[in-house]
Amino acid sequence: MEMPELEKMTWVLALVLGEYVMVLFAVIADLISGVRKAKLRGEARRSKALRRTVDKIVRYYNALFALTIIDAMQIAGVLYLRIVEGYISLPTLPIFTLLGSLGVAFIEVKSIYEKAEDKEQRQYDAAINILLKAIKSPYLKDYINKNTQSE
Repeated sequence: MEMPELEKMTWVLALVLGEYVMVLFAVIADLISGVRKAKLRGEARRSKALRRTVDKIVRYYNALFALTIIDAMQIAGVLYLRIVEGYISLPTLPIFTLLGSLGVAFIEVKSIYEKAEDKEQRQYDAAINILLKAIKSPYLKDYINKNTQSE
């Protein structure tokens, strides 16, 4: 027996809502992991890191919302083809939102399993790269040359 279209849409909405909630859980798990790693390294937990987490959540949900809009358009097209044209075999699956939420969850799981030392090493590498760029800067060379010349 075929399920009514309204009931199908209820399941689609439940799936999308579940994907949004799971993304939030993944970000919270990464936040907890980051706090634990900072505590192990003896670093202070600052509000700046929490603001970065909030910014990350906003960016993730902006992207997911855009993907959900694309899904809504493709599902509307599928419903049109079903109801008006009679194509019964087309699925109503929010595939773009599903793929986006899986991608976000993968990023967060990867972040959780990263070693604290690896993150620290990347921070050191970034600092060294900044210093190397500064050393190669012609402005810095001119400044050093002007201030180290004996009169």
